[in-house]
Amino acid sequence: MSDNKKYQTEVDFKQIFTTPSRWMGLVYLVVLVSIIVAGKYYVQHQDYISDNDPKFINSINLERETEVTEQKGQLQEGIDVNELGNNPSPELIATGKELYQANCVSCHGENGKGDGPAGGGLNPAPRDFTAEDGWTNGRTFESMYKTLEEGIIANGMNSYNQLTVKERFGIIHYIRTLADLPDITEDELSNLDLTYSLADGRTTKNQISLEKATKLVSKEKTESFNYVKSNFNQTGDVAIVTNHTSDIDRALYSLNNTNDWKSDMTRFKKLVLSDIPQNGFNASVVNLTNEEWAQLHSKLVTLYSVN
Repeated sequence: MSDNKKYQTEVDFKQIFTTPSRWMGLVYLVVLVSIIVAGKYYVQHQDYISDNDPKFINSINLERETEVTEQKGQLQEGIDVNELGNNPSPELIATGKELYQANCVSCHGENGKGDGPAGGGLNPAPRDFTAEDGWTNGRTFESMYKTLEEGIIANGMNSYNQLTVKERFGIIHYIRTLADLPDITEDELSNLDLTYSLADGRTTKNQISLEKATKLVSKEKTESFNYVKSNFNQTGDVAIVTNHTSDIDRALYSLNNTNDWKSDMTRFKKLVLSDIPQNGFNASVVNLTNEEWAQLHSKLVTLYSVN
């Protein structure tokens, strides 16, 4: 290279390694490109990016996918609480194991550690029976029975009161073979008997499948809607309704899904104004006077009255 500065290159790249400040311009460029790439990724994946566990399960879908066994109501005989509590037979524990495998293992796992395949997406996670902390109702026999009897809905734990008392005792006794749990006391067994009248027996209710229940509810809703629509078609004085609806079928159907608006004007207003015009009403309802609201409410209540 010539010593004449006129012919020197503008940047001597060999000096980059001895003078790091010469990299600053390139650093700015890299940072800018990184921000753009990260921003584009976020926009494209924002439905999945969250501080929460991405494995969360939609509880509505979970409920739909969980089949309920259809059962007839039956009379369950009373039990000897002390005998079943203190002296579980091998047959009772074997029955408990069978029921645990059928009802509990998918969430709580084979060894009761809360690591079942269906529990990975639940929050909070299924109970680890081998852990001493974090129990909602407690680790005693009495507390575990309470959980099976009543469930813990907030934690995603269903009630298993469709099982007989003896079967639930069996499940608890089997779980106790998987973990080191507190000794069973006479007092807690007595409390169980007093609280749930276990010695007296009980009558269980009929239980239908979720699919059948859904069909029955759908049929009931459809019949109710058809009745209301028939009333509407046969009633001449419905101007107060038609003047403030853009789609009468949709308006009647939106009101058909709940009953609490019939006796509460505030709830009626809130329901009508909540999603205009998706609920079939039009924007004119915003300007209704209190008297006009009362007239509209009265007419719709009349249409929904069942003979």
